[in-house]
Amino acid sequence: MAGDWTTIGDIAEVFDGPHATPKKIEEGPYFLSISSLEQGKLDLSKSAHISEEQYIKWTKRVTPQEGDVLFSYETRLGEAALMPGGIKACLGRRMGLLRPNKEVVDPSYLLFAYLSPDFQREIVARTNSGATVDRIALKELPSFPIRIPKLQEQREIASVLSALDNKIELNRQINATLESMAQALFKSWFVDFDPVIDNALAAGNPIPEPLQARAEKRAALLAASAADTRSPNATDNTHPTQTAPHTQSGTTAPATPLQPLPADLRALFPDSFVFNEEMGWVPEGWEVKQVGELLELAYGKALAAKNRIPGEVPVYGSGGVSGFHNEAIVDAPGIIVGRKGTVGSLYWVEKDFFPIDTVFYVKNKSKMPLYWLYRMLATLRIENMGADSAVPGVNRNVVCACKVIVPSDVIADFFGKLSESFNSRRSCLSDQNQYLSDVRDLLLPKLLSGKIQLPEAKRAYVEAAQ
Repeated sequence: MAGDWTTIGDIAEVFDGPHATPKKIEEGPYFLSISSLEQGKLDLSKSAHISEEQYIKWTKRVTPQEGDVLFSYETRLGEAALMPGGIKACLGRRMGLLRPNKEVVDPSYLLFAYLSPDFQREIVARTNSGATVDRIALKELPSFPIRIPKLQEQREIASVLSALDNKIELNRQINATLESMAQALFKSWFVDFDPVIDNALAAGNPIPEPLQARAEKRAALLAASAADTRSPNATDNTHPTQTAPHTQSGTTAPATPLQPLPADLRALFPDSFVFNEEMGWVPEGWEVKQVGELLELAYGKALAAKNRIPGEVPVYGSGGVSGFHNEAIVDAPGIIVGRKGTVGSLYWVEKDFFPIDTVFYVKNKSKMPLYWLYRMLATLRIENMGADSAVPGVNRNVVCACKVIVPSDVIADFFGKLSESFNSRRSCLSDQNQYLSDVRDLLLPKLLSGKIQLPEAKRAYVEAAQ
């Protein structure tokens, strides 16, 4: 394979997008953005939409089609992704595409070759650092050297690397689902009060007028659940959505938080509401407290990039991870709240970390589970509390003065145990993804350079994916 050198121009056509920006609308064909290119994937949520008329105009030069390799030729150099099928889109500014000759090159292989260290070094070597942005000259791109072995070998190499990427993506989707479930569960229990409404309906207790619409929906769900348990095909009295997961207490939680809870779990919730002058109708026995009674927003510590010692501890700013250090100052799990910059940003952190001075980190002052505090903070919309100044920032006193409804200790404890099961699973999958990414990054250059053979690479994939 070492001799399989050719050039981009020999195996693909090169196109670029418009050099202007059309009017963007809420729906319609995608106007692909270079911000949508990240780690070999295309995230369409970061691209805008244009009208059908604009689409016709902006695709006169080229219409992206399945199997094209999209890439950035300015600013975000080196980023690339495959164009998926079934998507109507035009190229955005600073974006180009390679249309591979599929008789000689596999599109997936071409993407991996583009992302390989050899080709990335070529991009760096040929980058023009101008007064405004870094760029590569599209007229020179066809002359860039690239390794292209025989087509069958390309497909086998792409198959191994794609299998790793697919496993990483599957794990990411599972984690997103787990987070969505936890978020929906919090909203159902502690914002919409669904279990309390269910209990009130079952007990014949009055439902406050502001909750009547919600109560009607819950009544329909309770009726449907009762009908399911009476069905001749039912094998037991457990609703099919009430089968997972189990907590340390042995109580079963609903797989879908919008469904009625199992009887043992519903018994933990009250069956009536009382009126609170500050918060309106709240579940009986629950308290209204200020956020500052539950937690402290502690200042992070200044740590300039030049003073960071290489390590594995993530350094958090208001925009997320901004680097790594060799020392943590907060034990995980933890909560980050953006103070300056990305005001009100919120992060749940599963590893020991170092928060810098543009953020707060949370110190728990109560018996409430930390993850409950995290989800509660998300309901406050802290991003809207930024002070009106040249550099907007969050006044922690304003946040801590907010009033929230706090459930009983037993319900909070159950939610905490349930959250721990979600977060433990997410953490395991995140760790596996990091390992899979390391294996992929190790295999990619060796496979593309011929330093490792396919049988050895396949064994490495099987071991990593177990």
